[in-house]
Amino acid sequence: MNRSILLKSAWCALLVPLLSCNLLKVTDDEGSTTGRGAKRFDPYQGLNSGAIRLSLQYINGCAFLPNGQMVAKNSVTGSYPDMCITPLAQNPLTLSPPTGTLQILSDTQYFLNQFSVSETVVNQHNDPNDQTAALGWIKNESVFAGLDWTNVNQGPDEWSFYSLAGAVEDCWTREVQFGNANWQKVKDDTITVEVLDETGTPRASQTYLRSELLASSPYAGHSRFSWRSENLKPPRFPGDKDPGTVTGFAGGLDQSAITRTIARVDWVGSTNPFKVLRVPRLSGPGALKATWSQLPDKPFFFPVTYIIPDDRPSTCTDDAGNPVQCSPGLDSRLVFSPPKEGSFYKPGEDVSVYVDLRDSAGAHLHSRDLLPSAREIIAGQSNGIQTFVPNVIATVTENDSISNVAIAGPIQDLKVLGNPSDKPEFFARPFPFAMLDDATLTGLTPGLIDYKWPTRQTFTLPANAKPGTYVALVKFNRASLGERVAKLNPFFFQVGQDEPTTYPGNVGNCQLCHRGVLSLDNLRHGLSVDHIESCKVCHHYDTDTVGRTQEMVHRIHMNSPSYPANRADCTVCHLTRKSTERPSLSLCGSCHISQHGDEFFQIAFKQRGTPSKFGNCAQTCHGGDQLPARHILPAK
Repeated sequence: MNRSILLKSAWCALLVPLLSCNLLKVTDDEGSTTGRGAKRFDPYQGLNSGAIRLSLQYINGCAFLPNGQMVAKNSVTGSYPDMCITPLAQNPLTLSPPTGTLQILSDTQYFLNQFSVSETVVNQHNDPNDQTAALGWIKNESVFAGLDWTNVNQGPDEWSFYSLAGAVEDCWTREVQFGNANWQKVKDDTITVEVLDETGTPRASQTYLRSELLASSPYAGHSRFSWRSENLKPPRFPGDKDPGTVTGFAGGLDQSAITRTIARVDWVGSTNPFKVLRVPRLSGPGALKATWSQLPDKPFFFPVTYIIPDDRPSTCTDDAGNPVQCSPGLDSRLVFSPPKEGSFYKPGEDVSVYVDLRDSAGAHLHSRDLLPSAREIIAGQSNGIQTFVPNVIATVTENDSISNVAIAGPIQDLKVLGNPSDKPEFFARPFPFAMLDDATLTGLTPGLIDYKWPTRQTFTLPANAKPGTYVALVKFNRASLGERVAKLNPFFFQVGQDEPTTYPGNVGNCQLCHRGVLSLDNLRHGLSVDHIESCKVCHHYDTDTVGRTQEMVHRIHMNSPSYPANRADCTVCHLTRKSTERPSLSLCGSCHISQHGDEFFQIAFKQRGTPSKFGNCAQTCHGGDQLPARHILPAK
């Protein structure tokens, strides 16, 4: 198997779903209940908004863009660093002159959708048995030194597994988190964003409550204060903190010992997009100044270039192929070739698919035949289309940057795999490669960085494909004009019959919380709650780093202070009793980290075969009437 495919299968596990839901049809009934979808909110069509999502990201003293470019200072930001870390460089972190430009539309409304400040050091705190130095650096030396760290303590000390191409052995990461500091308990702190003109004079401002930004959980790849040790072998015995590192293939990815101390505040997902920041009609250099009320003497400056809307270059195209100006937003589309015969595809038939990425105004973001190359993307020459940047993920712990298309079905068979070694009951496959291949920026495949993937691809249905409705999921990311957005759309097609089928209906109720501005259309991958039961198409890998649906959904919600329901009431999300009856060390450990102490220590670090951490505990101890008595399960 070539390295490109190996890397794709490994890094696809970095995608993180948020919730699951179960019906095919979208309902407009926002008050609907069990298993139904919720009315979504479109920030570009909202009656009182029509504003652009503003994403402000900062690391080690510099603003940065999702394509890995660090933003260069301008005449307004004189004290801004001349050198910034280079996310594309190999570890340890290196410095280089920043080259990126953050463009902001003037005479336009924005709303703050992400505020992210990170500081990290690599291989500086290397004692696996003592994280005192790491915590001391966070409290006293990082950009967050001015916060009230009283009562901070060590939180979870967790091991997570991931399959990494290039490794001879399975890789593990140990992460020790810190929390409970006084500043983290503050409920009414604010972030004030000011628009500075070319003289540094404030021209507009808006103040946001931190509570107006929904997501912050480290389990979803957001805020975290932690010490990490990567590329480890599994621990040999309870209390083993230094099991050694894995062995990599010659010419593969660097898998030497790496420790990271991470201090990151990342709040994302506006619950109040109607609180807008109106950027005056400015042109040329300027800055956005963000002041967090808990660090009032440490404002963060984001060098920007203001663009008058009419002066935008015409780098997009209309349906006739004519150059037009690009707008914000992202609409990921697929167009299918018709079946060779009849109204549905037949088992074994070739299906051609065309990828069509557009902005919110319907303009095409790429040429008709080709997607941009990775080199064009990291140089800011792709109309904002993004690709996978390995060291941005590793350094910033931001997971949602992979673009892909996946085909699966029939959707009535979309069931979560209990054990990754089990054969899925449904057909699932990505395209022959990720649409913007995951290997492009690793350097392992020479020339791939300049390759432009064709927009038209063909896949072959299995000869024994079951009849029913199949789904094609297309997910892309875009960062343009200060906005960072992901959009995943499902497209359905029939195989073997005209009669449509629907999802299994095992889980749902997402709309109880995720409605309107909180709908999943506006969070993470940008997929409607009505189709999230298809998340298992991608998220059934043998990893618990960020990939497996079961673990991550429970971790995110059970550790969220915003989750309003009884955490023992499984009926909130589970619609059938059967969907709750496969407990495992891996699944239950997503909430109950030490439920059995060291009793099953070796099994907890075994990924494949039987028994393993993914094995079904219901078959041994927790079957029938022995299911967790303190959990409220569906009646049938």
